[in-house]
Amino acid sequence: MSISEYCGNTEFTILQFIYYLTNEIQEKIIKKKLFYKEQVLRYVTQQIDSFFKNFKLKKALLQSYKHEVFNTIVFKLQHTIKKHIIFQCS
Repeated sequence: MSISEYCGNTEFTILQFIYYLTNEIQEKIIKKKLFYKEQVLRYVTQQIDSFFKNFKLKKALLQSYKHEVFNTIVFKLQHTIKKHIIFQCS
């Protein structure tokens, strides 16, 4: 049994997106293309909104997915943000 069979195609696609976006943002932080925390958060939000435009789900479920994906990505990026000294507004 594969992961996509276990959790379903929608959830598997979302998991793939999370890993792809996290790796992409880590590379951009390392290459100094993203260097403000607010810039990173705005980029994450824009990419999530763009990703979920094609999903035909109820509004409440869609918001729940977006919120969970955002929190997962930001959590996975915390170490990279600290390691590469990302600027923050206080």
